[in-house]
Amino acid sequence: MEFYFFPDVYADRYLVDSYIISFKLKDKSCVETRELEGREYVVQVHDWEAFKESAYDIVLYEYGDEVARFSDIETALSEAYKMACLEASRRIPKVIEPALGIGNPPMEVVERVFPLDFKVEAFPEDLDTFLDNLVKNVEIETIEWEKADDDEIPF
Repeated sequence: MEFYFFPDVYADRYLVDSYIISFKLKDKSCVETRELEGREYVVQVHDWEAFKESAYDIVLYEYGDEVARFSDIETALSEAYKMACLEASRRIPKVIEPALGIGNPPMEVVERVFPLDFKVEAFPEDLDTFLDNLVKNVEIETIEWEKADDDEIPF
């Protein structure tokens, strides 16, 4: 069965999603998968060394065109992220971060292969309180913004 990783990165808020890595696994027991829209995606790697040995027929694509073939998934991901970060850096962003989610490599994989330092905010323990505070802060910021009169000419 063929699997895909999308080594996408954000250059500030701009998504660089030009690259895809396709690969096959000899043994699926080293990973956890989830099905979405008829495709299975790797969402967790249980055993990194077993995963590396199990991955084969690894191909890196850029905009759908084959760029390179690899025998090692770690090298393929590392190269893909380097290429994505190079493309992202052309926008001169303040921050370049990996995209995370279904289809992107799992967090434990990204931490091994991503070429730049990054941090991920912890998911809030109390989501309701977090969202309430977020709404209150947005309301205050919006009220302050609405009070500012852009038509007023400063002297």
